[in-house]
Amino acid sequence: MKYKESSLDIYAFVKCYQDEIVGSFVKKVHQVSGDEFFFQIYRSDVKRRPLFLSLSKGIAFHEGDIKDTPSNMAMTLRSLLEDRKILSIYQINFDRIVAMELSGGLKVILEVFREGNLIVLQDGVIKFAYNQREWKNRKIARGSPYIPPESNDPIKLMPDGFAAILRNSKANIVQTLATRMNLGGEMAEEVVFRIGEDKNRPAAEFSRFDDMKSTIMQILQESTSNKAFLYSNHAILSPIRLLHLGEEPDKSFDSFSEGLEYYLQNLPEPVATESPLEKRIRSIEKSIEEFRSQSEMYRKQGEFIFSNLGRIDALIGEIKNRENQITASYALNHDCIVQSIDPARKRCRIDVEGNILDIHYNRRSTENGNIAFQESKDFAAKIDGAEKAIEEARKQIVPVQRVKRKKARKTFWFESYRWFFTSEGNLVIAGKDRKSNEKVVKKHMKQYDLYVHADLYGAPSTIIKAADNIRPQEKSIFEACQFAVSFSRAWPAGQLSGSAYWVFPEQVSKTAESGEYVSSGSWVIRGKRNYMFDLPMHLYLGKITYSNETVLMISPVQFESLGKLVEITPGKTRRDEIARKVRELLDIGIEEVERLLPPGTSELA
Repeated sequence: MKYKESSLDIYAFVKCYQDEIVGSFVKKVHQVSGDEFFFQIYRSDVKRRPLFLSLSKGIAFHEGDIKDTPSNMAMTLRSLLEDRKILSIYQINFDRIVAMELSGGLKVILEVFREGNLIVLQDGVIKFAYNQREWKNRKIARGSPYIPPESNDPIKLMPDGFAAILRNSKANIVQTLATRMNLGGEMAEEVVFRIGEDKNRPAAEFSRFDDMKSTIMQILQESTSNKAFLYSNHAILSPIRLLHLGEEPDKSFDSFSEGLEYYLQNLPEPVATESPLEKRIRSIEKSIEEFRSQSEMYRKQGEFIFSNLGRIDALIGEIKNRENQITASYALNHDCIVQSIDPARKRCRIDVEGNILDIHYNRRSTENGNIAFQESKDFAAKIDGAEKAIEEARKQIVPVQRVKRKKARKTFWFESYRWFFTSEGNLVIAGKDRKSNEKVVKKHMKQYDLYVHADLYGAPSTIIKAADNIRPQEKSIFEACQFAVSFSRAWPAGQLSGSAYWVFPEQVSKTAESGEYVSSGSWVIRGKRNYMFDLPMHLYLGKITYSNETVLMISPVQFESLGKLVEITPGKTRRDEIARKVRELLDIGIEEVERLLPPGTSELA
């Protein structure tokens, strides 16, 4: 599932969080992956925050996996931006562009369209650009002035500006709003739905420009309420409720930032399974359905007109006589409503007893009937051409399918740690080494989570994640304590039971007593420790389904598996031999098994 922020998403993020960002200082810049960065920003009242800038996803508060050695690009950005104060942050032209003005005449530009770009300006001139490109009317290169792409800003446009754009468009309303006004597909559909218009209606025939402007402004206002709504089936995270989808969101968040963080952590991008040719075929098939619908619509119009020639001529005469009086939704008589009219083109759309007709009112009824039938034929001809294009594309795709290899499944963020889901559905994560012990607490422990640790030095820091801000319950705590003990020194020592404790997040600290030192991966626990004794040590391996993927899980309790469940206990058989036996029993890759097994020797139960 791929997430790429729309113009509305960027608008919402900037409006909701600009007060928290402005006044902060850029302390460090990290390159998380090829096109992803995060700026560690600091302000005394909000402390440190990771500002995530992704050329392919957008902007959020999210900390990616930091590389031990900073990249050359990260070092370049640090030399330019470190200790600079953020003076302002804003969106450019309601486009997928974020601009941050920094002290010293610097400006950072994040572009989230096409391949994306991260650009640093010094007094308006490009000093750094992730992607240097040149187009006919625009150039991104060091030493050149930065000019954003030309676009229409729907916030600044007045109703007459909407009118000019829509009347000159050959596409439907949704397509025009999405592309010509930067709304994007989802917001464009939402605007048209809320107005109560047919999304397939030609843009040139639309006339309710005041309604369009007020609806857009209403949606923008809603997006600043700092909420997030997840529609999993559509792969959409939105700052507003999307009424046009006709369904309730699968999950709601109390802040847009929380929703973005959840999306980025829990819904990673899948490996692409569709070739460019397959995408093209799917696009053509969608067009064919549209052509077929339009052809049928005009055919019915033509049939109705030729069945009612005298009546249509009479209506055309009335429209001519009242041309200056007619507006949208005008009742011509008891059985005819003029839905829209364009005097400049002498065209109107009328509703005659439920029959929608596109009429040229400077022509007779017979001419209008012939025009409708010709439109129907033109769309039918487009269908023939599109079907031939599909045939040609399928001929090219056959060889590709023969050599198509099985794609690796996507991996989830928690798989970089020890992990399992409790019988009550709570995610438990634990460190694998000093570095991940440090990270699991600093990055992932939140207010309602619980911290668990085996009663042994060097055991992994373990976190029970809260679900919907509800503290984990006793059963989940017991299972997490079992898990913590099983991945401690007690397992290779051959112990069959052990002890662990749990505490609240506020009891976990990095601050040592005077004269003491807390090493990386270690934590100071203050206050009462809640112990659990005689925890049985055994683990179960099996396959589960998570987010439509089959994943191998190791758990201290039996769980519902897609196949066989294998139990292991502390023992004397070498780890590699246990891995081979489990691989044979579960029919899964040995590398995946070895990643999950506890340290030391074991036995199959």
